[in-house]
Amino acid sequence: MAGENVKFQTLVVNTGPGQWEKGSYYWVAEVYTTENEETKFLAQTEPITPVESVPSGGANGVQLVFTVPDTFSGRRLLYKVILIKDGRRLMETDFKGFQVIEKKFTQPPPQDFKAGGDISVTYKNSSTGGWRKHKVITSANIVGKVKRASFLFNTYLVHTYSRPVTPSIILFNLYAPWGTLSAGDISPTLTPLSLDGQGMMGVSYERVKNRWAFIGLAGRIVAPQEPTASFSGRFARYTGGGKVTYNVLPSLKLSLDASLSKDDAFSITIDTAANTLKPQQSSVSGVALEWKFLRAFTFNGEYQASAFTADLNGEEPSVSGTGYRQELKYKSGLVGLKAGLSRVNAKFMSLSCPSAIPDRLTYDAEAGVYPADWLSFSAAYNRYRDNLDNDPAKTATTQNQTNLSNTLRLFGSSMLTTSILSNTALGKPAGVQDNKTDTRSVSLMQPIGVHTLNISAQTSDFKDNTRLSHDLASSLLSLNGSFRISSKMSLSSGMVNSITKDKIDGSSNKNNSFTGNVTCAMPRRAIALQLWATLSSNKSETPVTPSDTSLLSMNLETLWLKSQSSKFTFGVGTNIKTDNRDSANNTRELTFLTRMNYSF
Repeated sequence: MAGENVKFQTLVVNTGPGQWEKGSYYWVAEVYTTENEETKFLAQTEPITPVESVPSGGANGVQLVFTVPDTFSGRRLLYKVILIKDGRRLMETDFKGFQVIEKKFTQPPPQDFKAGGDISVTYKNSSTGGWRKHKVITSANIVGKVKRASFLFNTYLVHTYSRPVTPSIILFNLYAPWGTLSAGDISPTLTPLSLDGQGMMGVSYERVKNRWAFIGLAGRIVAPQEPTASFSGRFARYTGGGKVTYNVLPSLKLSLDASLSKDDAFSITIDTAANTLKPQQSSVSGVALEWKFLRAFTFNGEYQASAFTADLNGEEPSVSGTGYRQELKYKSGLVGLKAGLSRVNAKFMSLSCPSAIPDRLTYDAEAGVYPADWLSFSAAYNRYRDNLDNDPAKTATTQNQTNLSNTLRLFGSSMLTTSILSNTALGKPAGVQDNKTDTRSVSLMQPIGVHTLNISAQTSDFKDNTRLSHDLASSLLSLNGSFRISSKMSLSSGMVNSITKDKIDGSSNKNNSFTGNVTCAMPRRAIALQLWATLSSNKSETPVTPSDTSLLSMNLETLWLKSQSSKFTFGVGTNIKTDNRDSANNTRELTFLTRMNYSF
């Protein structure tokens, strides 16, 4: 629901031989939009640093909260959850999507200068703390045109008593004949090895003229965070870079790129010698090409060189490294193929490119077959190995991942999707790491007139042949549907059940979630009512930290359409948390919100 919080829940098992010390790892989620079949960065949640250490074989999970901007109603968003340890990405999930309820937007009549959009102001409060948690949210989504240039402006600001203005999203794009200027929360890309997949608060400029293309950027990629007793803190990190591309031929492009990332050593206060946090710097430069030939083939390649300084305050010289990537693609009407090779040596480092992992040789291949508009097959294979220098002090790891999937449309409307995923990780020596994960899933989307039903199931098995971690078996079942009762009433409901069982000690973790939503419109009175409820429960029978909790959330909103350009929303709700093991943890709160929307 636009304007409300979405919780991204994740759970991971430490399958490594060592313990994750508290303060050495944290969770964060990134949210993306999809435009013209391209995924673009939108926002990042507040990082969560758990206060407990995770031993080998132990599990850790958190809930990351993202507030959906009111101005993104009607759009589909993607998200992924990332686990970062010791400053590097240890794990990240695949993209998962969710739909925001659509809002109608009417463009104003054309004119020399025109601007239109939606502005909303929301006030929220809750009984927790004696109704003192005042929060105001201002959001805007404005598009317009000035002569030959057009612009897009999005913002989402949070106002509280302690922090009058907290920008969650600020983005301004200007599309002009002389180039494209972007400022705010941007996610530019130079190349997959130099700068890619890194959101930042900054500015970028792109220009294409004749055979030349240029992009330049600068911004902050990591916000500063002061150290605490259990956390070393984070320096503010800034990045700048650029790329120049020249079309040698209509089918051949050559590019030169460079980027610099640097920590600001004065962005936080370190007042103890026990803190080992050091400011770092990396610079990357290289060359890339794109060659299209034989109409259906495309070859992409790049070579990058880096210089990395682990401590800007120290006297050690910078370390140089290199990396290269090659990719060949074939695409026709019925078949799509892709093969790639990437090698990044152990001394290569790009602080602005989290996907470029040092000391790794990667092979990947993908194939898609589309024999009919109602049938498709796809297969993907990925293999990597590290410790390329055969350092006897390091464990060499080889990981293989295979994914097979099939999509079938039955009877013109039913959509059946099946997939199988196998992942193996083998260390050298094998006694250090030897595990396998098999995942199977199936989903069915079934329209029934104006109604829609969805069902999906997934099972997963994890086996550790070294016995350093416990073998696990998990299952997930999801049911949901949307129903249009009449022209004035609709409802939706859903259920998610997940179970994870430990095959060694017999413990289990069970999660259940039930949701329901009813919307009733009264057009003659320009009023709509919406009621939704969520009941979630968690029961963990682990020997270390058993738990049995449930959370019931209910909300009722009344929407008054005052005019074609303005509407008001009034809502009340309650959240009831129950701890079946310790009633002292039980909580109950009431919530209130009011929102004003103005469209122009």
